[in-house]
Amino acid sequence: MTETPGGPSEREGFSDDLAQLIIAVRALIGGHWSLFTAEVAAISRDAVGVLLGAIAVITLITAALLGLLIAIFMLLGAAFFGSMIWGAAHVTLLLLVVAAAITSSVLQITAPRRARSFALAFVGGAIGALLVLFVFSGSGGPAAGASLLFALTILLVDLLVGLATFDMQRFTDRFRPLATEHELRATFGAVDDLRDEAASAFAEEVGGAVGAADAAIAPARKVVRAAADALRGIADRLRERRGSGDEGEDA
Repeated sequence: MTETPGGPSEREGFSDDLAQLIIAVRALIGGHWSLFTAEVAAISRDAVGVLLGAIAVITLITAALLGLLIAIFMLLGAAFFGSMIWGAAHVTLLLLVVAAAITSSVLQITAPRRARSFALAFVGGAIGALLVLFVFSGSGGPAAGASLLFALTILLVDLLVGLATFDMQRFTDRFRPLATEHELRATFGAVDDLRDEAASAFAEEVGGAVGAADAAIAPARKVVRAAADALRGIADRLRERRGSGDEGEDA
């Protein structure tokens, strides 16, 4: 027995085609997802490798520059102060002083407090040179080295001591809005007023536009109303004539 067109066999064939289509779509999506995850994994590996390489290069360059700086200071110490030890001590103290000065600036230590540190360093350097020259009967090279060593040491110590004057309130004020709470409320109030004025102006414009549209279509509305009244009158007359004709036939 053959199935009629549109019968169960055709419905089953359509269901099979639909199922095959769904399977194909799932396979396509799964393939794309697998490809995407593989690409992401490969890109992640490459990115991690590039990042590690960049960190290694930066670290090596920094170490090389630091070694060059130390070597230069040691050579200068040997040339001007008579010993490489002076250069090594000076570069160490200088780097620590720079770090302490940056920290002092970031923490908003007052400028007079930092100026006092530099003044004390100048006095300490002078005292160190005088001690080497007159107390220990040293030459000019060791005296200059000792002067610089004393100055950097006193500067570093006083900068670190100055960090104790850190004011948390003064530090956090930099990250707060410049406007006061009253000014912020006034600003928000002004914004609300402007929004209300804009809304009322928009409503007035819309009302005016609607009124203008009513005025524009008023003549057309009158013509339509007149035509409707005329057609209604004709219909009433036809109805009356039809009624009178029916009464004559009945008579």
